[in-house]
Amino acid sequence: MIAGVTSQDEVEQLLAVGNESPSFEVKGPGGLSDKAFAAKIARAVMAMGNRRDGGVVCIGIDHDRMTKMLPGLDGAQAAEWDDFDNVTAALSRYADPAVVFKLNSYTLSSDAKVAILDVAEFDIVPHVCKRSFPAELQDGMTYVRPRGKPESVPVPNSAEMRALLDLATAKGVREFVRVADGAGIPLRLTKSQEDLDADAYQAERATAWAEPSDTLVNIVERGHFDVAVRPTAYSSGRVLPVDLESFVSDNTVRLRGWPVPFVDYRTPRSRHGAWMGQDVEASVVPHEEAWRMCGSGQFMHRRVLASDLSASIELGASVADASGAVAVWDVLLYMVEVSELGARMATALDVATISFDVSLAGIAGRQLVSGDFNRDLNGSYLISANELEATVVVNSARLLADTREVGVELAQQLLHQFGLDVPDKVLFDWQDQVFNRG
Repeated sequence: MIAGVTSQDEVEQLLAVGNESPSFEVKGPGGLSDKAFAAKIARAVMAMGNRRDGGVVCIGIDHDRMTKMLPGLDGAQAAEWDDFDNVTAALSRYADPAVVFKLNSYTLSSDAKVAILDVAEFDIVPHVCKRSFPAELQDGMTYVRPRGKPESVPVPNSAEMRALLDLATAKGVREFVRVADGAGIPLRLTKSQEDLDADAYQAERATAWAEPSDTLVNIVERGHFDVAVRPTAYSSGRVLPVDLESFVSDNTVRLRGWPVPFVDYRTPRSRHGAWMGQDVEASVVPHEEAWRMCGSGQFMHRRVLASDLSASIELGASVADASGAVAVWDVLLYMVEVSELGARMATALDVATISFDVSLAGIAGRQLVSGDFNRDLNGSYLISANELEATVVVNSARLLADTREVGVELAQQLLHQFGLDVPDKVLFDWQDQVFNRG
């Protein structure tokens, strides 16, 4: 698994939330030469490496001064953390197998210097501590980030150990499916579901979105995505009510700095028996979304377009009478993240097929733009329709074998309706540049 790179803007957005999360941890200032401090960082990166998609460790910011982004590393500390080879050697003393990470140094808008370790999810087997350090690390211990509890600790209970083992098993299954698919061996993960009941899923959606909050009203009044990811066949009891929240957190996708979906642990989630959800307003960071998770295994997500939450010139329309813009990269990257979410759900639910139903709504009169000055679109692509739809029903084996291909297929369905026709390879190169940047 390749570690992504969290940009400076993304780091500042995560700090602005004011709390750590399962995928984001802050450590106050300290130097690599301070062995006790280095051991703390080793514990944090092992725990991040043992979670799905890994996570980010930000060095130089005190937990109680996150929103102020202070105090930062001093010059000597920053220089120590800027030496990738020395950092790798120091952390590898404690982790088996060694943790894969990318290292960046930023000077934040507060003038604080920080070191950012983007830690990758473990490759084949989880990371285990191989060397003790007093009060920090124990030889033979496995460190994790427990669900809903943003701290790096030894595996606290059997449920967390099962979750870690399930992740390792799922990785092994996906690798086997990928190799078998490449060899031309047809696979089906489970017996096919024969009775597709689309009406039942649609009724479930109508119920879950029936009582909109102020946040949800604001979302649907803007340009937004409306996504449903679900097993193709309907069954009401796939996920027990008590397990809905853990199902979402266990399968959350973090390919960029912001997770899909974002679960805000500062505010309560709304529970309604057979389904639960949360509406997240853009009060602190430029992300506004709402999600719902149903016992049938159907996940729903509404999210405001990036172009409606940013004043960036890159995200603006160039045609004078356009009502707004839709960025190609926003469509592409989100569809790839949604596809990855579907792959994880396929494994967790053990179903034969997954259906993706996507709407791009509130877009009448908008112009399709690149959203990236380094990539121009030849021509002006205006849309008159207020809503575009894309649907893919995919065998779980194919989805697990090439998740991003399915994401590109969804994106192409939407982009073609604007009149844009670009080769799949261009979109593959674009998303590879973002997700594997650095």
